Formats: sequence, structure tokens, C-alpha cells
Amino acid sequence: MKTLSMIKFKPKPEYFDDYLVALKKALKDHEHYILTRDEEVFQIWVSEGIDDLADFQDAGLTFLDEHRHMLQEYSKDSHSIPTTAFIEQEPASGGLKSFEWSESPKFNDPKYF
Repeated sequence: MKTLSMIKFKPKPEYFDDYLVALKKALKDHEHYILTRDEEVFQIWVSEGIDDLADFQDAGLTFLDEHRHMLQEYSKDSHSIPTTAFIEQEPASGGLKSFEWSESPKFNDPKYF
């Protein structure tokens, strides 16, 4: 079953840009999203199954160990907040894409005006 994984990081303010560049460089040939919001960075990706996550884990932990000094702790000895969940339903198009409000059934339905 497909999984969606997200890891949340909070770089120290003086390292925010450097951390973002390092993460982008490390993941440049991978299918993923890197998002920023306020002082946090989110790494998000979809895997074909839980076994794919295990393959990525060693490289991810190595990267984290090498860049831990750039991150604030969320709690004692925790510099990231990882979350993985099984995908129960995907978009009808088969993947994430930009949403156009004009294509929404509610957008063109007068009862929603």
C-alpha cells in the first residue's frame, strides 16, 4: 500500500537558507516536495510501500546527523518530527497537481454563489 511521509524540521535562524540548500541538493534527483512555512521546512514524498521507506531511512539519518547542528530541537534529542501514513485515497488524476478553482463543480454552480 502506498505511503505518504512527511518530516518537519526547524532550522536555526542563522542556518535556515543553508539547510534548505543542503536539503534540496541532497534530494535533487528524487520525487518529493520541499515546503517552507514560517521557520519550518517540510519534506514530503509518496512511496509505493513501506519497504521503500526502509531503503531511504539510512540515507535520511546520515543527512540528519551531518546537518543536526543547523537544526533546533523539538524536544530532547529530537531534531525532526517524522510522520508516515497509508494513502487511502488519491486524487482522481492519479497524483498531486495544482488545483484550479474554475474546474471545481462548486465554482460553476449558482447555488454556491
